[in-house]
Amino acid sequence: MALVVKKFFVSPTPREDGLYVEIVGRESGLMAWFFALLKLDPNYSLRIFYDKIYYEASSIFGFRKVIMPIHSVSSLYFGTVRPWGKAVFWFLIFTGAAYAAAQMQETQWTIGLAILGVVVAILVFILNRQLTIGVSEVTGTDYEMNLKRSIIEGQEISEKKLEEITQIFTALLDAHKAHP
Repeated sequence: MALVVKKFFVSPTPREDGLYVEIVGRESGLMAWFFALLKLDPNYSLRIFYDKIYYEASSIFGFRKVIMPIHSVSSLYFGTVRPWGKAVFWFLIFTGAAYAAAQMQETQWTIGLAILGVVVAILVFILNRQLTIGVSEVTGTDYEMNLKRSIIEGQEISEKKLEEITQIFTALLDAHKAHP
């Protein structure tokens, strides 16, 4: 499930409350946005402090909160998924419609559908890209957030920001190794 980012903070020096990283997201979509206005929205969060990582997933049915000591984390990972398949699918749909219009000798429809197919494919590719960040416990349990661009909230996280989070996390681990 893709999440849109509601709140994002990352810093190599902690905030006054000791927080280094905070990502808060909600489910994407218009209905989820409406529920967010009513304070009924499912929220997901990842917070990194000096000695702990907090992961929380909540919904209208309840919540799950995981507090991991930093030494029980085996890895922090991130990546990206580009929706080539969806973009090509929509391009092919419009190309098929343009071909049908060409068979009926509708030149304007053919050109319009072909151009619309390119535009839709580009928008699908740009707006449906997802970034993933996750934490793995030494037990093998993963806590993951799949993030996508939010038009409503206006927040977007780049791959560079996720890499910065992993660098901060690595520095915190190194600090714990140096001062157990």
